[in-house]
Amino acid sequence: MSSSQGIFCVGVDHHSTSLGVREALASFAGDRWIQHLIEHEGAGEVVFLSTCNRVEIYGRSEQKGPEIMSSLARSMPTDLGSAWKEARGVYLHEGIACWRHLAEVATGLRSMVVGEGEILGQVRQAYAASREAGGTGTSMHSLFQSGLRAARAARAAAGFGRGDASVGRLAAEAMGELLEGKERRPLLLLGSGHTARSFAMVEKELELGNQGILISSRSEDRANALAVEVGATTVPWEHWARAVDSAAVVVSALAGGELAWTECKGNGPELLLDLGVPRTLTALRRAFPQSKWVDLEELARRSEVMPESLGAIHRAEEVLRKHETYFAMQRTARIEKVQAFRG
Repeated sequence: MSSSQGIFCVGVDHHSTSLGVREALASFAGDRWIQHLIEHEGAGEVVFLSTCNRVEIYGRSEQKGPEIMSSLARSMPTDLGSAWKEARGVYLHEGIACWRHLAEVATGLRSMVVGEGEILGQVRQAYAASREAGGTGTSMHSLFQSGLRAARAARAAAGFGRGDASVGRLAAEAMGELLEGKERRPLLLLGSGHTARSFAMVEKELELGNQGILISSRSEDRANALAVEVGATTVPWEHWARAVDSAAVVVSALAGGELAWTECKGNGPELLLDLGVPRTLTALRRAFPQSKWVDLEELARRSEVMPESLGAIHRAEEVLRKHETYFAMQRTARIEKVQAFRG
């Protein structure tokens, strides 16, 4: 495949695809499939992006339109291909529309929380992981470097990142509303990544009434570092289930799917707050049906664009338009150069 062939993005997000479907696709997404798709001629280059809000495949292909998705599906393992073909709300962006979509995603304009601070790093990490796995070439390098550069400029112009617009903040605020005025035992936070830290920092800042925070993570070093930062107590990962007994709230900011749960003591936590994709606390939800339940779909219903955000969005879009024009001019010049060389 020539590097002058079309770039594309195939994906689903929280706007039109249910969390259950996104969970299924996210469970298949990963670096291990990058070379598989390339070797089976699904695309010439491949980058997977999987976050709380979306699961997307960026790539380069000789195909156009629906044939891009068909080619990808044929090259995928059967279960993965079937999941993509059966998913509702799948979108396809090609050429400059692909660049525009990536830049808006990295800026935070397409996030559940507009301007959220985690997405830029997630896009950067997705590209770096694919490059390390041998999935990128000239086209993906150009697309992601340009898109990330534009997103950084747009976020600066909009003022994104000066506060803490994030899923973690939205979750902490939702918890405060749901449990207002109620006596609460300690909060058990599972995870120690960006979302977990954001949640813990807001919970501490707003002093939402918990008697303390317990942090348990598969990464002991990161759990200890976060615990020091927010004044929490760590729980060894092998004992997280035991800590549920004393928790009024259990918050999961983990990835990796459902956590096994066999213990069933007492009435359980007052609130289960699951920020994972795939969800991780579903077994606890079955064990404690009386507990309040909040997941990303519920948070999406609570989130909305505030009037004061519209000006920031407009400033970001103006910056992206300028970068889009520059990217289109550069890409046209490269294609003409290749064609002239071949001619």
